[in-house]
Amino acid sequence: MRKTLLFILMISLSLSSLRAQDNPETLFDGKISLSGLGLFVDPGFQATQIAGENTGFFLFRGGLTFGDKLSLGGFYGQMTNDIRPASFENILPPRAHVDSYQAGGFIEYTLQASKMIHFTFPVAFGIIEMEVDEEGRDFDYEETKTFFVEPGAQVEINLHRFARLHAGMGYRVMAGTVEDFPGVPDAGNALTFQIGLKMGVFNINQLKNK
Repeated sequence: MRKTLLFILMISLSLSSLRAQDNPETLFDGKISLSGLGLFVDPGFQATQIAGENTGFFLFRGGLTFGDKLSLGGFYGQMTNDIRPASFENILPPRAHVDSYQAGGFIEYTLQASKMIHFTFPVAFGIIEMEVDEEGRDFDYEETKTFFVEPGAQVEINLHRFARLHAGMGYRVMAGTVEDFPGVPDAGNALTFQIGLKMGVFNINQLKNK
């Protein structure tokens, strides 16, 4: 009789456990939603100085937005004109020059994105590569790669719910050499001025409000 009662009790406890597992407690309470997620691309231009010389970069950014407040993504920038630093004079041939690119990631906070004019605060971080080239040579110098961090502030204007014009400034801080080569100048700390056009769906909820 005891064995029968013990068996019935074990069966009851097992069924109770199975019922409890029908709706287990989870981190997201069983609800995963893409509401508030967005994405964008952002072609633009950056004016700055490299090795003390004025130059510019064509920039292309892309990323995801969360609640139209926080954005995460990556970027690539290619120098638009070759430069010849003053340090090259009387050392390197007249046709020697520097070209450069930058690449990395960014995090950006947008303040009151629903207002026509609002502010964003991006922080970029990545690598600047610089290389000395000389026209007519069969080989090039080695390149240098330097890590940098660039906080900034931008004014942004909602041209359309899927397009935003932005412009502002930042400050590039060189933060450590990844790869070095003698004779290639340092990029140096410098102010940056940027303009760009963000295009995308900044919040998926926009699609529900056609």
